[in-house]
Amino acid sequence: MFHPRKNALGTLVGVGIVAGIISAMVKSGVETVLPPRLPTAVPPPIGLLDMMGFDAATMNYVFNQTVVNWGGNGFHILFSIVIALAYVWLVERCPKAGVWWGVPFGWLVATVGAHGIVLPLLGVAPLPWDMGSAGLISEVVGTAMWIWTIECVRRALLRRSAD
Repeated sequence: MFHPRKNALGTLVGVGIVAGIISAMVKSGVETVLPPRLPTAVPPPIGLLDMMGFDAATMNYVFNQTVVNWGGNGFHILFSIVIALAYVWLVERCPKAGVWWGVPFGWLVATVGAHGIVLPLLGVAPLPWDMGSAGLISEVVGTAMWIWTIECVRRALLRRSAD
């Protein structure tokens, strides 16, 4: 099931960082089209920052006359990078982890693990059965597109590094 690494760890780290950043942008785009929560709800990254003692309300910049919270977005991007690093390394060691373009991995880690267990336990997100169908649809579709993007970037960059 496991096999020795074919690619250097440094290469995998670089691929994971790039894949994490790009996929975080994809997930943000999906959440714009399929909002995962009501407009009045606090997004989990903002709730986590507040829980850690940061004033997320002051972590803003203006781009194109739009106020953007860099704290919440940065937290979301960092989460995506960490998961992409783990995924890229795991698929390198155990290719079966990338079955179906990684979608089962993404659903297990992000939808079930993060959004279904960890965030509700921390009190920054509702339990899955309290999310409503729109929230669940957004999470399932968004996570599938997010991890699929990580897998696409992984394949493209590792193919290039092999050339």
